[in-house]
Amino acid sequence: MQLKKIMTIWLTMAIVGFGFMPSLSAAENSTSEEIAVSLVIDTSGSMAETDPGNLRKTAAEIFVDMLSPEDYVGIVSFSTDVKELAPMQSVGDATNKQAIKGTLAAIVGADGNTNYQLALQKAEQQLDSYTDKNIRKVIIFLTDGVPEPDYALRENAAFMSAYMDTLWQTTAQLGLKNYAVYALGFGTADPSTLQRIATDTRGEAKFLGSSSEIAVNFFEVLRTLKNRQGFWNETMPVTGETILPFQVDNYTSQVTMVVANDTTGTNVTVRSANGTDTTGKVVVQKNENYSIVTMNQADKELNGEWELVINGTGNVQLFGDKDLSLKSWLVEPKANTQLPLHEPIALSVAVTGELNEDMSVEVVVSKNGASETETIPLTLEAGNYVGSYDQVDQAGTYTLDTRIKDGGTIVTNSLTTVSVQQLPVLASEVALQDAIFKVSENQTVTGYLQMDGTQDITINSFNLVGNFADGRQEIYPMRDGEQESSGDAVTGDGIYTMVLPFDVEGDFFATLVVQGSYPGGNFTLEKEMGTYQVVSSGEIEGSLVETNLAGKPGGEVTMPLRLENHSGRSETVHVTLASENASSEEKILTLKPNQTVDAPLTVNLSEDASLEKQDFTVNVAAEDPLTIVKADIKGTVTVVSGTALFILNIRDFFAKNGAAVAIVLLLPLFAFMIGRLLYVLKMKKALQIPRYLEYKRIDFSEASQEMLLPKKIGEIVIGFGEMSSDADLVLNGPKIPYLLTVHVTTSHTNRKWLEGYRSLSKAYLPIHIELMTSPPGIFKLNREIFTNKEIYNQDSFESGGYQFTYRAEETLHEENKARNVLEGKM
Repeated sequence: MQLKKIMTIWLTMAIVGFGFMPSLSAAENSTSEEIAVSLVIDTSGSMAETDPGNLRKTAAEIFVDMLSPEDYVGIVSFSTDVKELAPMQSVGDATNKQAIKGTLAAIVGADGNTNYQLALQKAEQQLDSYTDKNIRKVIIFLTDGVPEPDYALRENAAFMSAYMDTLWQTTAQLGLKNYAVYALGFGTADPSTLQRIATDTRGEAKFLGSSSEIAVNFFEVLRTLKNRQGFWNETMPVTGETILPFQVDNYTSQVTMVVANDTTGTNVTVRSANGTDTTGKVVVQKNENYSIVTMNQADKELNGEWELVINGTGNVQLFGDKDLSLKSWLVEPKANTQLPLHEPIALSVAVTGELNEDMSVEVVVSKNGASETETIPLTLEAGNYVGSYDQVDQAGTYTLDTRIKDGGTIVTNSLTTVSVQQLPVLASEVALQDAIFKVSENQTVTGYLQMDGTQDITINSFNLVGNFADGRQEIYPMRDGEQESSGDAVTGDGIYTMVLPFDVEGDFFATLVVQGSYPGGNFTLEKEMGTYQVVSSGEIEGSLVETNLAGKPGGEVTMPLRLENHSGRSETVHVTLASENASSEEKILTLKPNQTVDAPLTVNLSEDASLEKQDFTVNVAAEDPLTIVKADIKGTVTVVSGTALFILNIRDFFAKNGAAVAIVLLLPLFAFMIGRLLYVLKMKKALQIPRYLEYKRIDFSEASQEMLLPKKIGEIVIGFGEMSSDADLVLNGPKIPYLLTVHVTTSHTNRKWLEGYRSLSKAYLPIHIELMTSPPGIFKLNREIFTNKEIYNQDSFESGGYQFTYRAEETLHEENKARNVLEGKM
């Protein structure tokens, strides 16, 4: 393997390695508001001087009260030894909170030394005891002194050096597990030691002026962990009634305020400036030294102006936070991480809550406290808002202000700091993202550091951290040596290697983590290797869909095979035929996970194959040796003559498709019979309807008379002007005689079955009434002159001084009327 360097890297190989670790409980979800916190409080003898008023107890009580019922908390006190005051447990309801706070009475005493290592180790054990993939785990570490496990040996350099090495091994382990330590120090606490603890664990270190600042810093840490928006954080004197206004807006889901008082008799209330009803929405919890006010809003019912009213005397500490329905969480980079100079910073932000179309997500970057900033707009990809900041040209502290904006208004923001240093870049040639492995397989993983220029670097640990979907964690040490177990090829080439085993099924996420030091201080570098999946060995099943096969010598037979992939990843299989009297080309198929395919195999029978049944075997083999193949496919081909094969094929065709053939053959006959039936029914109905021709003399007041028209095909002849032997009715009037013939006909066709289907149309007319006059006769219809025309129901016409109206019974009237409207004949 080629050494991966840009320029020479001088590595001082001071590996303080960890052996293979057992399954551990670790999880981090940067968008989860639920936390598991181990609260570690110093009770050494110096606390009697630095915190004589036991403000640490009051601050711890406030902290417990501010936790959500879904959170988890454990409490540890330490001096020379360590005591677990409250094991890791669910915060739960008010009753359980009170029980947890009751354990804090033990921290009032002050005695003994300051054993950091035992305290952090116990906190680690507390966090290890609880596993949940959707919970973040942190340690809040409060002390007023330097690490000093044994006062008598504090000047013994060898003892203290060994002790500090053990301490740094513990903090390194906490960092690998993503247990961030928030170190709060006051009194004689050493800032550099607390900063090292914070750096190793990607937490934060804060240095307080006095014990009076403990409560406010506890509050600020919790605000950061819960991603809340602060609006009060101050100390003020009160005399009598003090009114403090505040506002609740559309995005606020909960308001929490804490008033810590140094005298008794302080009373706290909340009132609406708008007269809003507070019933069931505002809760005031009064304790001996502090009061907590909680306001919960479901749907904008508390929007508006409010007032916090404090009655009493003395000094109060005032804290106020808002929980919003919209929150932005910086997923990448993680808070307090160290990043290499001149390397782009990949930004990824998760949002809880729904954004409307006018909202946007951005990150505003500032360097080393400078007023100049750069705004990076983010775009939505795969559920997160992502972008990149490329101007990483200065070492120091970068502040990343993640914002959700509604138009030009900032709805919410959260601040994250990262440290950019002249550090090496952690790299790897192995990609695990979206990979699928099988149980009992393994993958060699490599990692190395690369950096411009020469750098004196001490590597304390080089590890691959694998996180299970259920919250467990494995830590795998990587080596730069020729140990066979690590898979390393060359010793001292700067490439660290380990063989990642896949022992159980599940989803996993892997990260390379390197911890070390360089002239600028300590560093921790991370590289996400991605999410991968481990599945079972998998199984391929094969079967023959049809066994009744036949062929002729020298001919082809298609064998219908079915292959099923019962595996979590794609499988490639080879299908071959084993037979003395037949041959087939090898078939290579790739089946997707859980896919079933029909794979016909073409078999060529030999020319000299005897006319009898021939046995064959189909072999299915998977390329992956771990895949189980269940495909005992055996069958028989009946070899017959060409004529016999033709007959067999015809017979098989009708056996398989007999019903379809019958339907195809009988369908025309069925259609013919239905058509004939429709024709007969329609015509029969039409012939039963009586039809009349009403007539009366124009300009005479005599009543109309009726003449019944034939029900069947026929005609009526009306003579005008004189008697005629051909006329059925003679009407006097015209001087020149003529005949008017009324023809009753049906639709004429030789295909009466087709006419039956036509009768289903609304425009179909089964009976036709046609008028025809002999010369010189005419008739007038709708102001037009005709000698020959078809008329319809309700048509009126004039001829020979008479007015005629054709009428049918009502049973046909509405149908014909609708039809004539459609035809434009009414």
